[in-house]
Amino acid sequence: MADVQTSSRPRVHRDVVETLAHRILSGGIKPGESLPNTQNLSAALGVSRSALREAIKVLSAKGMLDVRPRTGTRVLPRSSWNLMDPELLSWSGPILDEDLVRGLLECRKLIEPGAAALAAQRATPAQLAEIETALAQMDADTLEERVQADLNFHVAILRASANLFLAQWGQTVSSVLLAAFRLSTGATHSYDATFSAHQDVVDAIRRRDPTAADRSMRAVLSAMAHDLHLENSDTASTPEK
Repeated sequence: MADVQTSSRPRVHRDVVETLAHRILSGGIKPGESLPNTQNLSAALGVSRSALREAIKVLSAKGMLDVRPRTGTRVLPRSSWNLMDPELLSWSGPILDEDLVRGLLECRKLIEPGAAALAAQRATPAQLAEIETALAQMDADTLEERVQADLNFHVAILRASANLFLAQWGQTVSSVLLAAFRLSTGATHSYDATFSAHQDVVDAIRRRDPTAADRSMRAVLSAMAHDLHLENSDTASTPEK
């Protein structure tokens, strides 16, 4: 039994970082709270103090921790975190809260309709085929297959915008987008309507109609807000076609 317990403890540097990050993200250690002293925390995690210190350095560089001599190490508020850091986003994926989902949706509303409009102007035949393939795969049998296809659909449109920054944004936030799609797809009241909204985006891109592509993508995002009960005066209204 002792051997099993020992082998399950995080020993690799990456495991220590992720274990500590998940404790912070889950609220096990809240913003403003101090970490236990190095000796106690390293014993609790089953790692050396040097490994723990290295993990703290990594999380400090991501804006999650503040290390000060004599006062110890405390968790910083999320407003200080580097939320665009790919690793931090991947850790956040399984622990999405309403504020994070709402913030992500607001960001998507600013970015994705414009990306769809650019895709309508710039998508190559190969990129259009990639978008259409992802749409077809959204009709899969299992939730996980539909969610992955939904992610592929939106990332493909960002790439088809032919804007390197938009394409990079899609790759950076893909892990947290996947988690958000899992929530919204699982909560949707009418998957047929959701699929149809995505089809409208594809049709607009195929017709090379940037105005319709922008409008249709806004409808997709409004549907997501509705399914997640995140409607407000801005997200609840579906643009007229």
